[in-house]
Amino acid sequence: MKHLVFKSVLFLLVTIIGSSVFYTAKAQSKQTNPKVFAVINRADWCPACQANEGKVMREVMPACNKLNVKFIANDLTNEQTTLKSANELKKHHLFASIKESKTTGIIILINAKTGKVIKELSITKPSAELIQEITIAQS
Repeated sequence: MKHLVFKSVLFLLVTIIGSSVFYTAKAQSKQTNPKVFAVINRADWCPACQANEGKVMREVMPACNKLNVKFIANDLTNEQTTLKSANELKKHHLFASIKESKTTGIIILINAKTGKVIKELSITKPSAELIQEITIAQS
């Protein structure tokens, strides 16, 4: 019983810390006229997200700070987070571009003018490769 309680508490703490760090990083991306939106499909239950979100926040997002890219989280953890994310995506006119995408652990690069998906990138790729792909997309 103690083991189960410990695992539950540990999972909850990892979820809370991961989500708060992720959304703090997202809030730092304040690009007002981006050429590209980088929509990060993520979920608390996604193993790829758990293993790679830290890398994306520590390495990829800061490296893209001076680019014409705006990062937006699309949290597919549960119905409530999915609805909240959908509202944010609609605000930027992106919902139609990705509404069919339910894959987590990816970054979807979208042309800000046309709303067309440029490319989907797995967050498991090396940071340098992600940065290069995002740089090319916004050029």
